[in-house]
Amino acid sequence: MRARGGFTLIELLVVIAIIAVLAAILFPVFAQARDKARQTVCLQNTSQIAKAFMLYLNDHDEQFPLAFGFVEGRWWFQYYHATPHYWVDDDPESSWQIMSRVQWSNALQPYVKSYAVYTCPAGPPKRVRGAEAFYAVPRAPYASVSYTYNGLLHTYPLAQVRAPAQLPLFWEGLGKVRLEGFSFSNPALRCSRADQPCRYAPCSGQQHYPRGMMFLPEGTMWIHAQGAVFAFADGSAKWRRLGAQICPATTDPATDPFMLYNDDGTPIAFWADPCNFARLFRPDAEP
Repeated sequence: MRARGGFTLIELLVVIAIIAVLAAILFPVFAQARDKARQTVCLQNTSQIAKAFMLYLNDHDEQFPLAFGFVEGRWWFQYYHATPHYWVDDDPESSWQIMSRVQWSNALQPYVKSYAVYTCPAGPPKRVRGAEAFYAVPRAPYASVSYTYNGLLHTYPLAQVRAPAQLPLFWEGLGKVRLEGFSFSNPALRCSRADQPCRYAPCSGQQHYPRGMMFLPEGTMWIHAQGAVFAFADGSAKWRRLGAQICPATTDPATDPFMLYNDDGTPIAFWADPCNFARLFRPDAEP
């Protein structure tokens, strides 16, 4: 009897079909496991940063850190801040270093010890447009920052926060990216006048100062499954579902910063009060 020489074409096609079916079943499972692992890392990082905020508050009379720096006679509320403050140039008296040194991401360094905790592995790196010269010749290694600070807490007293367990302290407010070498606050205070206090106060009408502002992420906010990680003013951190509709088109303003989303989770508009303060992030928000 002659020995069999190999698989027939039909048998090979059957094997290939079985492999394809198994791959279709297993690849989504592996992807979900990978995403869950990234979410776990992100939650661990946010918990560590939240603890650093609590230590900072304890050492600074329970007053939250600056969301942005003051230099050359004005608040730089709409600017990125170098993280760490010294990587963009060697001059400790430069505007970049002065304004960035006191900003939240650098002010927390004595408590977090490492800039690595600012990085969530879920998003790709993103460079700031216009900063090519800094990236070309960095003076030091720069951080990769996935989180934004609630800028309405800029120098705000902890004692005046109505509901610390519900108030976002910082969050993945950039969307699904990591900002290379810089950080900022989102939402923020529009502090355009040096002769007026730069601190949140409840909206009092059209002449109210300062007013609020918020940057819409350029891409999806579905960073981990269909949500993102938030840390709160009581030091806790958790994942929160985003984009869930409670009426025909909008979300719940008590839990979601954004009112409307595209089908891929990209925000279109945010919940705001008459002074343009992002409603979810107001320190005086009721529980």
